[in-house]
Amino acid sequence: MLSNARIKRLKSYQQKKFRRQEGLFIAETPKVAQVLLSGSLAIREIYALPAWLENPGNQKLLSEYRRHQGHEADTIRISPDELERISALASPQEVFMVVEYPPAEDPPGKGLDKGCSLLLDDIRDPGNLGTILRIADWFGIEHVICTMECADAFQPKCVQASMGSVGVCDIRYLDRDWLLHAIEAKKDGLQAFGMFMDGESIYRIPLPEKNCWYVIGNEARGIAPDFSSRIGKRIGIPPAAKHRPSGAESLNAAIAAALLCAQIRKQ
Repeated sequence: MLSNARIKRLKSYQQKKFRRQEGLFIAETPKVAQVLLSGSLAIREIYALPAWLENPGNQKLLSEYRRHQGHEADTIRISPDELERISALASPQEVFMVVEYPPAEDPPGKGLDKGCSLLLDDIRDPGNLGTILRIADWFGIEHVICTMECADAFQPKCVQASMGSVGVCDIRYLDRDWLLHAIEAKKDGLQAFGMFMDGESIYRIPLPEKNCWYVIGNEARGIAPDFSSRIGKRIGIPPAAKHRPSGAESLNAAIAAALLCAQIRKQ
């Protein structure tokens, strides 16, 4: 049986303070476990029901993880009651993992002038952030840059919404002043495009795939003035011609990100 001390420690990772102190986050459900076991992050502990551990597909995943990483995760067989006690989910599902944070880049902005990046300005909802990470993973976006005001990508709700993509995407939390300076300086030809309600249609202009940052703003307020005043190109997603003036005022940030990324990667 899991000790009360261990249960307390595992539950503490639901709080940002303890995640940061230990450099660890939690991930749950078979689908998320599959993605993370196939990725590059180090998995410290796995707590799973017997059915999950005895599944041949999961045994293969564990074997491949051991071969690629060169070590085994500490795997503990638990009961449904114990899973419920440590889980952050309303309906726990078979497996619970403790995962190490990705190693930090040194310097933090290294390589961000290459490839295509989403720059998220003050995305507060962890479900939105997690969904955007899943979208970025799907479309092969090289970097996801977050201002410090964004939700924590490693909190349970965000990890779950990302369906494991939190362990695949290159996620950077960077100081606002550094980001503003980078956009203003246009170092090495960096281009910055911002998503605005009145921006030029993303379906009518070329969207570069290299050396470009695409800025998506806060769910309610959009892109903050300090960013918007420095952005070189204002772009947007136009409503249909039959859109009712009394209807939806805007798109969800994650939906806007999906449409944008699909257009960027359009063949």
